[in-house]
Amino acid sequence: MYGIDFFLQKDWRRHSAWIAYSLSKVEERWPDLPADDFRRAPQDQRHELKLALLLNFDPFYFSTNYVYGSGFPAAPYNPNGTDENLTYSRLDASFIYKFLDRKVVGEIGLSLLNVLNTENIKYANFIRIPASQTNTINIYAEAIPFTPTLYLKFSL
Repeated sequence: MYGIDFFLQKDWRRHSAWIAYSLSKVEERWPDLPADDFRRAPQDQRHELKLALLLNFDPFYFSTNYVYGSGFPAAPYNPNGTDENLTYSRLDASFIYKFLDRKVVGEIGLSLLNVLNTENIKYANFIRIPASQTNTINIYAEAIPFTPTLYLKFSL
């Protein structure tokens, strides 16, 4: 496994923007493969890009972020067994209003996860090795669907 990460941040006034990029490669070798023969590991995702924007218009705050991953190998999940990638992309946004009066300090907010309701698959690898076998179980599950959350926080 090897890779490199890049991160760039720009702050101006009370606002901030970020961009992050990861380039990686994960391979595995098993005893039943020929010597020095590696294959893509189930965790191999070559590219991931993350963008974030934070806007501060006190007492209003807005943030958004976007994540794109080039995907994990699809062969165990994909019924036709092709070696395509299952890409991942998600756009999140939130809005907060902070209020203050003589007796109450608080905030109200709205958070939206997966705004575009993109169908994503997340990868989880569970390894259980009973005494009589050495199997790996790969589990694919749906990642976060569209999830709105409204909250109110206050203190006296």
